[in-house]
Amino acid sequence: MVVDPVARNAEVVERLGLSFPILADVDWRVIDAYDLRHSDGGPTGTIARSATFVLDEQGVVRWRNLTENYRLRPPAEDVVAAVAGLR
Repeated sequence: MVVDPVARNAEVVERLGLSFPILADVDWRVIDAYDLRHSDGGPTGTIARSATFVLDEQGVVRWRNLTENYRLRPPAEDVVAAVAGLR
């Protein structure tokens, strides 16, 4: 099973100048809690399904985007609109 390590995600955050961390779920706890294992994904076996979640201040999922294709991501404007909708 392959999950990006903490150091790799930290490099992405720094390179892109993000103001938030990227989850590195090396123990698969969050992946399993949200049922995101993709058993047919990738050449090395199981990977996590591509997923984007927007949670409110109480931790309730208010918006999500799930796909079976790990190369697909939602358009940034969709995520921004979902976050703006929390206000």
